[in-house]
Amino acid sequence: MAKANLVSLPYVDPSVQHVGVTKLRALNVAQLRDLDKTMVIQDNDKPLAVLLRYEHFMAMQEKIRATE
Repeated sequence: MAKANLVSLPYVDPSVQHVGVTKLRALNVAQLRDLDKTMVIQDNDKPLAVLLRYEHFMAMQEKIRATE
């Protein structure tokens, strides 16, 4: 049986915010605790790291484990 040729579209999350390292340094504990966005930390428009809530990270881990 022939498989359908599916085109994979990237998932665009509106809660992702691209910020510089300076913005990361300016965040305090209370701001990090209340973080509701995923931040892509970048320097000179080069992505360096991703900052997200711990709960979101753990949910991603659970989803990965469920697919193994």
